[in-house]
Amino acid sequence: MIREGIYTILLFVVLGGLLPKATAQDTGDNALEFDQYMQHVLDYHPLSRKARLNAQKADATVRAARGNFDPVVGADFSQKHYDDKIYYRKLASGLRIPTVAGFDLVAGYEKNSGNYLNPESNTAGNDGLWNAGIELNVLQGLLMDEGRTALRQAKAYAAIAENEQVLQTNDLYFSAAEAYFYWANSHQSLIIVKESVVLAENYFENTRTAYENGEKTAMDTLEAYTVWQDRKNLLQTAESSYVSTMTNLENFLWDENGNAFLEGRKPEQLETIHEEVPVPMIPVDSVEQHPMLQKARLNLTALEAERRMKQEKLLPKLKVKYMPLLTPDGEGLPGYNQNDYKWGFSFSFPLLLRGERGNLQLSKIKLQQKQLELDNKTLGLKNKVINSIAQIDLLENQVSNQQQNVAGYERLLWAESEKFNYGESSVFLLNKRQEKYLEGQLKLVDLITKWQLEKLKYGYFSNTLDIPEGEE
Repeated sequence: MIREGIYTILLFVVLGGLLPKATAQDTGDNALEFDQYMQHVLDYHPLSRKARLNAQKADATVRAARGNFDPVVGADFSQKHYDDKIYYRKLASGLRIPTVAGFDLVAGYEKNSGNYLNPESNTAGNDGLWNAGIELNVLQGLLMDEGRTALRQAKAYAAIAENEQVLQTNDLYFSAAEAYFYWANSHQSLIIVKESVVLAENYFENTRTAYENGEKTAMDTLEAYTVWQDRKNLLQTAESSYVSTMTNLENFLWDENGNAFLEGRKPEQLETIHEEVPVPMIPVDSVEQHPMLQKARLNLTALEAERRMKQEKLLPKLKVKYMPLLTPDGEGLPGYNQNDYKWGFSFSFPLLLRGERGNLQLSKIKLQQKQLELDNKTLGLKNKVINSIAQIDLLENQVSNQQQNVAGYERLLWAESEKFNYGESSVFLLNKRQEKYLEGQLKLVDLITKWQLEKLKYGYFSNTLDIPEGEE
């Protein structure tokens, strides 16, 4: 009876370390807390830094498109010298300023001379001839042209780049958080399995001692030894899983010096991460502002600008040019005379418009396709949010129920061990109680992990992730 009492005390001590909190652990000062880890990911991970480059990409895209409206200065000089005669010497320089209003401001200076100069190129003396005026597309190009289309599309693509930054950051946050949850899961599971190995080893040693004293059978000793070996095999599996999740986590763990390593760090307890999170409601506004949907809408904006340009191509081309000619006065300054000017127009129009009409139809089809994709994405995203809300509620209830189950398994194991000590139970039943208790603990850790992952999915799909800003 004394030996049985000692065995009971040992079992109580081992169970006591497992029991009150099946997933509890003392991480101490070497804990890598979830928020601290995520801040490091957002500050230093290459993909986070890559995402922040999208802001520069957006600025460069708009700047490049504005280049279509940059003033252009040019000059052309030619001279023909033959048989000791200067046939002609012609100089023409000009400035063109495109505008977003659809017309170009032009100005220029000409100075021509020579023995055989074409009379129409005469610039009236040695001071040359100035001109300034306007070129305007009256039909095609009046409301929309290539430059304005490119600028509108560039602004849309710049906004797309900004949404790409948010999307890439969200994806990185999601993957990094998922890796942390799996690492915490494997760490807590490893602790539970290690404690079950200690329990099985103590049980085997006590059973073997009882067998040597004639209190237990050889079959009891063999079964206790087999259980111990099973627990050790389970421990190897748990250690393998822990190494795998730890290595995966290190893919996301960076600091100012580059890729960092855990080096004995331990995770925060799963159940304490964002512990006070109520079951959410459907955030309709947040879903509508999801960067995935925003990106799709901006693609529609860019395609709409393209469609308007294709629509414009159905109009005839009619460009009107008018330039007053400014003859220098006696002091070399340009002088205006309303009777001195150049003007003209150019006109063209394809008779069948097959290319233009075909391109317009293709543009409309692209718009319809993208709109249908947007409708599908919107509905799919809302359904994922609704499903996530339901799953969070269900998993929260399952976690609560499983916590009660684990406590029940613990009491049953204790009671069974008491009965066994008094000869009212069998090794088989005691092993089954231990097995159920171990399975219950591991299942609880898995359920808490699923619960945390579902909250993470909800934040991702509903566009409500609380992501801290990374370093610039």
